[in-house]
Amino acid sequence: MIAKLKSIVLASVMIASLALAACSQAASPTTVVEQQPTTAVQAPAATEAPTAAPAATATPAPIPTATSLPAGGTLTIGMANEPGTLDPGAAVYVQEQFVLISLFDSLLSVSPDGALHPALALSWQPNANFTEFTFKLRQDVTFHDGTPFNAEAVKASFDHIMSDAVLDSGGKSLLKSHKYKETVVADPSTVTVKFDDSYPTFLRDAGRQWMSISSPTALAKYGKDYGRNPVGTGPFKFVKWDAQSQIVIERNPAYKWGPEFAAHQGPAYFDQVVFRILPEAATRLTAFETGEILLAGDPPALDASAMADSGKATLQSFALPGVPAILMINTKKAPTDDINVRKAMILAVNQAELATNAFHKLGIPAYSVVSPTTWGYDAKAASLYHYNLDEAKQLLEKAGWTDANGDGIREKNGEKLTIDWPDNPSWSEAFNELIIGYMKDAGIDVKYRSMDDTATSNELLAGNYTLVYMYWTRPDPSPLRNLFHSENLNGGGAWTNFSNADLDAALADASTNVDENARKQDYIKAQQIIMENALVMPMFAVNTTYLIAPSVQGFTFDLEGYPWLYDMSMTK
Repeated sequence: MIAKLKSIVLASVMIASLALAACSQAASPTTVVEQQPTTAVQAPAATEAPTAAPAATATPAPIPTATSLPAGGTLTIGMANEPGTLDPGAAVYVQEQFVLISLFDSLLSVSPDGALHPALALSWQPNANFTEFTFKLRQDVTFHDGTPFNAEAVKASFDHIMSDAVLDSGGKSLLKSHKYKETVVADPSTVTVKFDDSYPTFLRDAGRQWMSISSPTALAKYGKDYGRNPVGTGPFKFVKWDAQSQIVIERNPAYKWGPEFAAHQGPAYFDQVVFRILPEAATRLTAFETGEILLAGDPPALDASAMADSGKATLQSFALPGVPAILMINTKKAPTDDINVRKAMILAVNQAELATNAFHKLGIPAYSVVSPTTWGYDAKAASLYHYNLDEAKQLLEKAGWTDANGDGIREKNGEKLTIDWPDNPSWSEAFNELIIGYMKDAGIDVKYRSMDDTATSNELLAGNYTLVYMYWTRPDPSPLRNLFHSENLNGGGAWTNFSNADLDAALADASTNVDENARKQDYIKAQQIIMENALVMPMFAVNTTYLIAPSVQGFTFDLEGYPWLYDMSMTK
């Protein structure tokens, strides 16, 4: 999500954009897809401010002419991590969003240029203060189980997200943070979603997978097991989920309501899509080389670049906006309760070297809590820390940490300078050893504890950590509220455990203010407070990267860097 979304909304996001999270949108990339093998790195521009309220109403543009690409075949995809659920209302993680985008539709759709388009809703109208949003719905849509789509389905989906059946999720965190009130059905084709707080970016968020619309029949039928039996209206239907092995989906032959910006209309081209769960990057690369998979997600950067350069594959990479790859630092646990220790840790990391070594020519260093490809990015906050090992050592000396015994690790009052990092290595295998090495150069010992996501989440909730790996995909800085507002302390995603009234005020105002310039200034202030207090260790702007077999045509990313399977096809 999402963003590597480290259970951020276990009790809150992954914001993440994801939230993530994700979504007033700055101008985003034009997808580069070439017939010849190539390496393409795409990044959203950060020059255009997101619009709080798109045009009050919108109607479909003329339907594009379908392409002549061949239909049929099975697309096999290698992905690193298994989803936790396929219930969009309960989803958190990036890998969940990748699958959900093909199974479900949302009220609105957002094109790669950030513009809003009709989806399940044909038109929309916010009220003056953006607390109520009325949608006129399509009347020709049917869920995969045969249930008609209508206003009651919208109400059921939003009520489900806010119900006790969903502990927390990307969607729930967004709705809760704006005080979701109710969804009111006026008639089968008219529905109004109401909030107690202004929600200037709700129309963007209404186009996200987290707020996709589920079959009310399936929600009632499967209950707590709905996440393993998802039913949407999307171009593909769920077939089966073999745990720790694969997820299979198949074409929805009745699909005729694709977004107007799509390259074709009607059903998807592929008969079937198989998501193979292959945690090791080297395993995904081997499976790609042998033809077992046709798309390999996040392959080893150097090997993947070499394959693309040799003409054996196309390599597509998308620089994600939002919160870049960071390590959140626990400010309430020694030794990182000392700001000088936190500052030293940040200064000890050579971001430029890390990005290059971990991700070859695809790496983009990050120096702040917001990615440079994001609207609202503040260059001043990003200027506070750049690699300086000597300064890092001086700060540690100032804090009383010295290497008295000459073993390379600093001590103070008989205690070694040790930080604790519980983590799933499938997320961090490309860079965790580099971080450990940088910390050792400064005299800091890293206790890296390898575990799965569930075990990691348990350690976070128990407070047994110093570092938490996080990123959150979203075209604006809104995930900062989930990650740093004190309302999300105690297991809600604010893993730094830092509380500051000015930071809270800036983040709360930024999420509800309908004045775009005021929102931007709030986010700038928040970035400066976060970095001045050394709450995170920035590392790199996250790229989502795919190796693509020559037989796969029409590869494209959506707004947040998820491959959009609907327009893809395969040559015979």
